[in-house]
Amino acid sequence: MKRSLLILLVGFIVVVFLGKPLIYSAAVEEHHGHHEAHHGGVLNVIGQEAGHIEIRIEGNVLEAWFVGGGHDTDRSIPIKAEEIVLKATVPGKGEMALVLKAAPMKLAGERPGHCSHFIAKADWLRDVREFEARGEVVFKGIRHELIIKYPEGHDPLHGH
Repeated sequence: MKRSLLILLVGFIVVVFLGKPLIYSAAVEEHHGHHEAHHGGVLNVIGQEAGHIEIRIEGNVLEAWFVGGGHDTDRSIPIKAEEIVLKATVPGKGEMALVLKAAPMKLAGERPGHCSHFIAKADWLRDVREFEARGEVVFKGIRHELIIKYPEGHDPLHGH
């Protein structure tokens, strides 16, 4: 009786302490590329997942938010920029200019030059179904190539 109880207890401990991390790590790997975009947009990875830029388009307005990496996509990350110049390639239309201008969230203590929210207005956005835009950004103190793919998002480490 004592031996079977001991075996049952050891089995329980193994499942609790080893099983949960194995199940959790498999779930994280399976869903890694599907982080939640808290503003209803599309997430694009910055660098080796140092963070994300979330993009949402309504009419001729593109809104962008710089947010955390991994699953930390609900935390704003201000960057030191007043504008970000991008070259967008639209299938069938060629290259288009896109300038993201700082739109500080004042209640979060942001200001131009220290801001996580940016807005661009362009007439060509109104009818766009897809595009890829490229530029540069200093994010968390490191210069990164900024790649935005719309509507599928950009995640080079996990297949997007």
